[in-house]
Amino acid sequence: MIITCGLAIGLGAGPGFLFGFVGPALQDELGISRAGLGLLIGLFFGFTGLASLLAARVGARFGARRCVALNMITVAVGGTAAALGGSYPVLVLVAVTGGVAYAFGNVGTNLAVMAVARPGAGGFALTLKTAGVPVIASLLALGGGWVDTVGWRAVAWSLAVAGCLAAAAVLVMLPRTGGSSVTARPEPPLRPGFRALPLAAFLFICGSQPLQSWLVTYVHDEVGLPLTQAGPLTAAGTVLALGGMLGAARWADRLGARRRAVFVALICLSTAAGVVALLAGARWWPPLVAAGAVLGLAANLAGSGLTHAVVVDRAPESVGRASGVTMAGYYTGALVAPWGFGAVADATDGYEASWAMCVVLLLLAAVAYWWTHRTLPVRSG
Repeated sequence: MIITCGLAIGLGAGPGFLFGFVGPALQDELGISRAGLGLLIGLFFGFTGLASLLAARVGARFGARRCVALNMITVAVGGTAAALGGSYPVLVLVAVTGGVAYAFGNVGTNLAVMAVARPGAGGFALTLKTAGVPVIASLLALGGGWVDTVGWRAVAWSLAVAGCLAAAAVLVMLPRTGGSSVTARPEPPLRPGFRALPLAAFLFICGSQPLQSWLVTYVHDEVGLPLTQAGPLTAAGTVLALGGMLGAARWADRLGARRRAVFVALICLSTAAGVVALLAGARWWPPLVAAGAVLGLAANLAGSGLTHAVVVDRAPESVGRASGVTMAGYYTGALVAPWGFGAVADATDGYEASWAMCVVLLLLAAVAYWWTHRTLPVRSG
């Protein structure tokens, strides 16, 4: 069931990744700016954040199976609409509806995974679920690499077909109610100190999300690689990063719930180091671009997965509510990040200032996760 949830959560993020990985083709056909392209990505993740507030309240009662199935059906419809419509307003609509549905997919998969996770292995289970995101991102990056040959609509059609298949798998594999007492009892309010965690998640995704949405375009523009090489390079970096992501999750489980937030703070610093290497490599030594991409992507993915685990650590009695509130902060950051990155790149006619801004945000995220550790003690659910 965890594998099914992983593939579902990866496909749920598919529309957001699609815009980034076929970005150059969209810019050529539709004549949009880098800020306009970033806005599409930001709308997807931003509406995920807004809808997370609703999903936090009703997701547990709605049930894991229905939440995730709704997400997959929306992916299928959105991919079809993008392929058939092909205009900027249609893509905006796909971004908004896909983002809303992804909020329910996040809450639903968290509930389903925690219903079957072994005691003491929640961090790895949630990170394994999140591993579906880089798997799908890698496939879309490969599709983006060949977009000059097959066209970006073919990539959108592929996403639509995958959404249909995933919806069928979810309806077969996931239990009707979520399979846990977590979905059966009312969830208590969150502790006042919990507000530090949504802030940490907001800062982390603001600083790290451009690694996912802008890497293909950055490598193409700054390193000079054609799309047929930039896409596969990004896909390879994401696959290599997957190993680091899972290894970090194993280590975080060994550290235990009490120290997990501190470990995520260190991951924020590692992500910042990857961004610095990515920026330095394009200017001085291209191999650093590959090294920075792998380090940054691995840290980004590990931090994303372990943020879900920190949510459970700090609010085990309110998993659905806590997931929604934290993801509201997380995906609000994802609304700001790709648009802001593109807007700064347009204003400065380059990417240096945009990446520097990411480094500052990641340093602030490290402080916020450390503050979560200090002010929100772990307690049993």
